[in-house]
Amino acid sequence: MLSNRLFYFLLVLSTAATLGMGGDIFAQGDITQETDYRKVKSPDSYGSILIERNTRADKNLRAVVFPHWAHRPKYTCNVCHPDLGFKMKAGETDIKQADLEAGKYCGKCHNGTESFALSECNRCHSYKLDVKENKKIGDALKDLPRDFFGNKIDWGAAMKEGKVKPQASLDGKKKLEVLDTDIVIPAVKYSPHPPDVLFPHKAHTMQLECSNCHPTIFNQKKAGNPDMDMMKIISGQYCGTCHSKVSFPLEDCFRCHSQPLPKKEEPKKDEKKN
Repeated sequence: MLSNRLFYFLLVLSTAATLGMGGDIFAQGDITQETDYRKVKSPDSYGSILIERNTRADKNLRAVVFPHWAHRPKYTCNVCHPDLGFKMKAGETDIKQADLEAGKYCGKCHNGTESFALSECNRCHSYKLDVKENKKIGDALKDLPRDFFGNKIDWGAAMKEGKVKPQASLDGKKKLEVLDTDIVIPAVKYSPHPPDVLFPHKAHTMQLECSNCHPTIFNQKKAGNPDMDMMKIISGQYCGTCHSKVSFPLEDCFRCHSQPLPKKEEPKKDEKKN
């Protein structure tokens, strides 16, 4: 008999295989085949996205690699999504060099003062290029709490322990309204079904505003997302908007499916026979 953990992990694998997903480990920008659960993800590149919408046609211009891990220690997610104009869905923001030079998007920080200047082209246009000036994840994050999945950093624990203190705005003055409310989402679409999901608002509102998820990704109503299931999540909808792309990956099943397993009902004894 397979253990419950192994059974549900294999269920995720087989579901992803059914969807026919694949692609390069960096391929999260404009490339739709961004997740393949049959391959081992590199912790060095997990959470890094490939931005190539406006570079594909130019053979002399490398695509941009954006490493989320390099920005997470300093800023919360909402600073870029949506404050700087980056949409949550990959490929939906039309970033052009002229916009950056005008101080929009990445250009808001990459001005030579807040961070390195736009003139250091290879720092960003670095796909399949080893840039010595860019930090390595192992060196930059070596003192942070460890995890078993993704880039193997427990970002939630890092914030709780004060190892990272990301600002909620560029000037550091904004404070996010943290909602400390947990909700339980029943998981009954498979049989036998896995433990129910405990969704902690606190862990998410420490990084994001309510408008990041509601109503675009989730209908803000109890039982208001009846179509949500693992097939859709693995394909990048609902929780899959962030998880397996930047936030911890879906292989970490029991990080979400954390409620007690349903108890098996024992057959009632026939008192007459006793």
